Amino acid sequence: MVKKDNSYEENESVTWEKLQSEQFKNYRVVKRNLIFNVLIYVLIFLIEYWLALQSGAEVLKADAFNNLSGVISTFLLIIGIHIASDEDETRLIGFPVSDQNELSNQKRVRLSRFRFETIFTLVTSILMIGIAINIISSGIHTLMNLKTQKIPNPIGIVGAGISIILILLIYIINYSSGKETNSAALLASAQDSLGDILTSVGTAVSIFVVWKFGIRWIDSVASIVIGCFILYSGFKIFLESSLNLADYFNPRKEEKYKKVILNNPQIKSVPGLTAHYNGSLVTVEAEVTVSGKMTVKESFILAEQIEETLKQECGVSDTKIIFYPNEI
Repeated sequence: MVKKDNSYEENESVTWEKLQSEQFKNYRVVKRNLIFNVLIYVLIFLIEYWLALQSGAEVLKADAFNNLSGVISTFLLIIGIHIASDEDETRLIGFPVSDQNELSNQKRVRLSRFRFETIFTLVTSILMIGIAINIISSGIHTLMNLKTQKIPNPIGIVGAGISIILILLIYIINYSSGKETNSAALLASAQDSLGDILTSVGTAVSIFVVWKFGIRWIDSVASIVIGCFILYSGFKIFLESSLNLADYFNPRKEEKYKKVILNNPQIKSVPGLTAHYNGSLVTVEAEVTVSGKMTVKESFILAEQIEETLKQECGVSDTKIIFYPNEI
């Protein structure tokens, strides 16, 4: 009995399952980190709010609610990651999808799920912008009404100090894990945490200066500066997420992918190449010209070589190659 070779679909299915498995593993890491973030932020809020009541420091109370907003934004990211990591191939957030027996439909639905990470990262950036505007407007209001501002008890510095230490821990974990898993959600959360650290530092400095020297306007100016930093970070994440969802890709990176493909001596030219973001995954569609004498089997082997090269050298998750004859 002749042993039948695995078909192209079977090989592709195995490769795709491996890719999904790696991505699901990353999502589990991301989700675990974000849940840890929520617990820490809730703890920070309770500590700061209680010490704000004890010290009479309004700026510490504002910082407490700023950190509470971190709970909301992180919870939104968890929802996005949960949808992206859903393994139910028959529905997409409750809506029916095409027949999943076909590999192309499996890929389309899975890549659509991965984009939910970017969608909820975008929502998080909008929350950051809203928080920043609130902090800036609050700072301007207190700056215009300095006489009504009370001198706080220095115990409020303890609350801000605890906040700095705990959020710094969150930032380190999120940033390192975000780089390791290439997660936009964790990197966005890390940037958000960096803004929260600066907010807490500003809070501690403001309480100390107002208490020690009675310079009340320092509190307001510091909060406005910190609000501007958070606003900048929020706009940056918003822009990146919006461009990813609009299917924009850095042309310099696309040129790099072209050069990598052209390094293969069998490729005559690359007349077209388009790269896409699907969550944190990058996929590429390329048109290449080759010798018209190349057989189907040879072009298939060449396509596999190109896909593996782009994966190893550029981190591209999936590549689709369209062949054209160099001469007709």
